[in-house]
Amino acid sequence: MTHSTNIFLGIDGGGTKCKARLEDAQGNLLAEATSGPANAAQHLMGSVAAVLEASEKAIANANIKGLTLNHIHTGIGLAGINIPQVKQTFLKQTLPFASWHITTDLHIACLGAHLGQDGAIVIVGTGSSGIAIHNNQQLEVGGHGFVVGDKGSGAWLGKMAVSHCLETLDGITPNNLLCEHVLSLLNCDNPYDLVSLTLEAKPAFYASIAPLILQLAASQQEDALLLVNQAATYINKLCHRLLIGNLDRLSLIGGITQPLMPYLDSQLQANIQPAKATPEQGAILYAKTKLTKTF
Repeated sequence: MTHSTNIFLGIDGGGTKCKARLEDAQGNLLAEATSGPANAAQHLMGSVAAVLEASEKAIANANIKGLTLNHIHTGIGLAGINIPQVKQTFLKQTLPFASWHITTDLHIACLGAHLGQDGAIVIVGTGSSGIAIHNNQQLEVGGHGFVVGDKGSGAWLGKMAVSHCLETLDGITPNNLLCEHVLSLLNCDNPYDLVSLTLEAKPAFYASIAPLILQLAASQQEDALLLVNQAATYINKLCHRLLIGNLDRLSLIGGITQPLMPYLDSQLQANIQPAKATPEQGAILYAKTKLTKTF
């Protein structure tokens, strides 16, 4: 097979997994694949390895004779690439594609959600962040990481619930169902065991508690409802910040968006529309756009 310009690969790399989608020039799906974490700010060389692993797997799954990475034009969207020094270091890497272009995971998600047209997205999963694209300008909000950001996210909800449990166990807060359910989920019955679970805990650990909190909130448990309303208040503000100019198309994606939706304000809910395509498809659109500008 000779050098090709009609096979495209889209990469969506986040903190827990890296997804790849292989398409022909007409947008027909050829193969998909998944590899491990690809947050470039947390582990740059690990993100490079994850991108290459997902890419190789996608090619293997496509089962097209003679097809290799150097035949493929690739768009890559990674978590952590919004940090300038991280992006500059990644750009120094040698990747074996016919061409490759890198941007943030937020950017490709927005391109996919609105098929390259103006619009905004908010991601509410393990973390929280948002982006608006309007008149060829980008506005990114949030995405500052678990330690100092990610408010309203699954990890934030879980962290707040653990703090609430510690206050309950210390007798500062009266006994309550939220604490009982969280302790049961984590198989703990005292503050020392609970704290020990947090010593090396990653955001995914806290995010795993979020479905329980949302379930309790849906049944009107007071303490869970308070946390979920706090999360929704922040996500409301994040969404409104992104609706710049006359922008009115907004998509919410991520693991806890659906159960969180009823707590958002009604005006906002009227603007929320389903994403038209996946982030991986957005990455392919990004690659095609960059390739067109090259020639």
